[in-house]
Amino acid sequence: MKAVNLKTADLINPIGIDQVNPRFSWNCINGIKQRAYQVIVKTSEGRILYDTKKVESSHMHCRYEGETLVSRLAVTWVVGIWDENDHLEWSNPAFFEMGLLNEQDWKAKWICGVDTNQKKRLPADYYYKKIDLSESVKSARVYATSLGVYTAYINGIRVSSVLAPGSTFYDKRMYYQTYNVTDEIKNKKQCEIEFVVGDGWLKGKLGADQKEYLYGSQTKLFAQLEILYESGKRDIIATDASFKWCNDGPIIFSDLKDGEIYDARKKPSYDFHAVEDLLEKRIPIAPNGPLIHEHEEFIGTLEKDDSNQKILNFRQNMAGYLKFSLKAPRGKKIRIRLFEVMDHGEYSNTSLSFPDGNVEPVKQEICFIASGEKEEYCPSFFYSGFQYALVEGLEEINPLDFKAVAIYTDIEYGSQFRCSNEKLNQFFKNSIWSMKSNFIDVPTDCPQREKSGWTGDAQVFCKTATYFADTKAFYGKWLKDVRDCQRENGMVVDVNPIVIPVGSERDIVNGSCGWADAAIIIPYTIWKMTGDDTIIYDNYELMIGWMNYVISLCKDKSMFTLSPEHPMYPLKAIYEMFQLEGSKWNQYIPEAGFHWGEWSVPESEEPKELPMDVALMSPKQEVTCAYTYYSMTMLEEMLQTIGKSKEAKVCKEYANGSKEAYHVHWIKNHGVETNHMAELVRPVALGLADDDEKKVIAKQLNQMVIERNYHVGTGFLSTPFLLYVLAENGYVESAYRMLENEEAPGWLAMVNQGATTVWESYLCFDENKHPLPFSFNHYSLGAVCSFLFDSVCGIRIAGENQFVIKPQPGGTLEFATAKTKTVYGEVACSWEKQKETYLYEVFVPANTVAEFVFLDGRKKVLQGGNYKFYEKEQ
Repeated sequence: MKAVNLKTADLINPIGIDQVNPRFSWNCINGIKQRAYQVIVKTSEGRILYDTKKVESSHMHCRYEGETLVSRLAVTWVVGIWDENDHLEWSNPAFFEMGLLNEQDWKAKWICGVDTNQKKRLPADYYYKKIDLSESVKSARVYATSLGVYTAYINGIRVSSVLAPGSTFYDKRMYYQTYNVTDEIKNKKQCEIEFVVGDGWLKGKLGADQKEYLYGSQTKLFAQLEILYESGKRDIIATDASFKWCNDGPIIFSDLKDGEIYDARKKPSYDFHAVEDLLEKRIPIAPNGPLIHEHEEFIGTLEKDDSNQKILNFRQNMAGYLKFSLKAPRGKKIRIRLFEVMDHGEYSNTSLSFPDGNVEPVKQEICFIASGEKEEYCPSFFYSGFQYALVEGLEEINPLDFKAVAIYTDIEYGSQFRCSNEKLNQFFKNSIWSMKSNFIDVPTDCPQREKSGWTGDAQVFCKTATYFADTKAFYGKWLKDVRDCQRENGMVVDVNPIVIPVGSERDIVNGSCGWADAAIIIPYTIWKMTGDDTIIYDNYELMIGWMNYVISLCKDKSMFTLSPEHPMYPLKAIYEMFQLEGSKWNQYIPEAGFHWGEWSVPESEEPKELPMDVALMSPKQEVTCAYTYYSMTMLEEMLQTIGKSKEAKVCKEYANGSKEAYHVHWIKNHGVETNHMAELVRPVALGLADDDEKKVIAKQLNQMVIERNYHVGTGFLSTPFLLYVLAENGYVESAYRMLENEEAPGWLAMVNQGATTVWESYLCFDENKHPLPFSFNHYSLGAVCSFLFDSVCGIRIAGENQFVIKPQPGGTLEFATAKTKTVYGEVACSWEKQKETYLYEVFVPANTVAEFVFLDGRKKVLQGGNYKFYEKEQ
């Protein structure tokens, strides 16, 4: 048996980390059971820093407990595995390198341009320095960050990741990146280092309101190049006033949403020196998370719209940018507009427009001014959501000169799903693409209009995301953003990092139950899917703060007794419309604050009895009560796990109280009186209904599903649970008929309309085939894909090194196969219908055990290996 897939702090061979006791993890291959392990950690010179010796355990993880790790230390480690026969085999070595752990490690000064502190969108800043290399270079690293977004070049070669340093709440935390640039300067006599800094998330347009200058009005740079020579000498070239600066280079304008203006005729003059900002004291930290990189590339086909304009179609909606090479007369302006969807063969910015119509559409365009020479161009500080490019200003274009490049956070995608329904296969692929498009440093809602880290989208998709890819480090980084943005009273804001000013008029739409509960739901989901309780400890304060805020919402009933002088008095009438009957259990229902509720219910299912403004501002007690129970139950379990029994007792009180309140107000005669599908899904899915009540409510739901012709009638919060409630309560065929339904509202309706990603709405075209103002790349409805893994093919994690595999064949499917990479290794299950039997094929990773559950309830224990067996159709 051999250890593979070695990871340090959930990353493969990371450099620049700051965890001084990182967690090591691995998987096993070629054997049945790991009886023991030994981890040996050494410096790059071979000195042993830590040796666990032989540990009798099946754990595929341990934590470093050796000598203190110091800044810049390069480390290798190996793990030896003793298998069930007590045979030892060693892994290939893994590597990691420490970043800069102490403030004194930084010699850099914050630098900026001359007279650039303006609330005005200025050209990009260019910084430059030339260094003589008098000795033979052994290794070199760049450590860099910026206020704004930067690119770094060594000897003309770009060495930085995409959109570095990423999105963050600048007021609390800034990240730096570490780059190995040894190859770029080795065997060179000189080294030229250049940085370009654009507005990015600092000054650029953010959120649905298109706010600018939210985090500042001046871009700045903070970086150092460290060179270690063969002699042992170390040089540190740090940003200071010796760096040359200008802003007369080719990037005249940049915005993450609107695009770039690039004048290829311009070359940076470097006529000035940078200014040291002595007042800027922020010291960045290592992100300990994956970076954004370029991935798939697509060549388009040339189409002409009805106006005889030239449009490139890349056949895949994505998040990214356009690279191209061209030669045009000097001064010629080429305008390229990137967009998601055609309108009867013509350019359309419909999906770039905001539904309320009060905000200008996102531009997503490149303005390129030619130099007269052949030029290669790639955006530096802009990315878009697009499938098409409208090219204006060129007489002729060669599609081979243009590449659409997908960018996304560099996490490991390792899942596969395939079945006999090709449209379902396409929807699975679409969901993967929407996840890639929206996992860009933070889990965004869409890659074109808002690009914002909405908690609601993130929490409903989290389980599916863990089946699709290794998301632990990614979510770990984003949860830091959530913690940073949390208010002193414990309120979790709905978008992280924030995109609206604190204290502004729209700031009141924060702290929504079901959305901000992501602060608990995501740590709980990651914990259950990975078994790593680190995420509980890391987010303890976040979760306790949210718990206390929810309790404060439960206690606050002042909205029913507002005086005319109170600023919220105009809403009193709305609250009184929804005031519940008196009960001692009402103290466990959050009624204060703003709550989105069951957002984005299909239009055919939306309640029509209330005006939009009334519905929006209503207290939505059924949702808030249900999520109080749901989150408090999860938090209680996590707190008990880490020994916080006092706080767990408070959670239990509010979980029990909210469940009693739910029964008083919403569960009647073991059922629910409602016309809304979500109100039947929620009590069963979130555990509010008792066993006998589940049967009644699930039957009600099934009847409603049949009556509505298997159309999806749930909104944002309940759709991920819908098929589970049906399938797990005896209505497997109804779940399949809904899953395979091709009419809107239904998942496959998107595929029938030509989707290559998941959309914000099941129907994104009107009856005349004109696109509607929805995002065409919105992953939340793709959350249903978890059902493909853990129900259709039945793969579920049951504990450390344990799986339950319980496939549920059904619908029109003749076969289905799923494979996913878990923290315990790759696991797979497939089934195929053969006359009156089912053929199952299962792969269980080494050092794990799976309990296979047949349709008739029989169980079979499987150890690591491949299996094939049959079962008669039930």
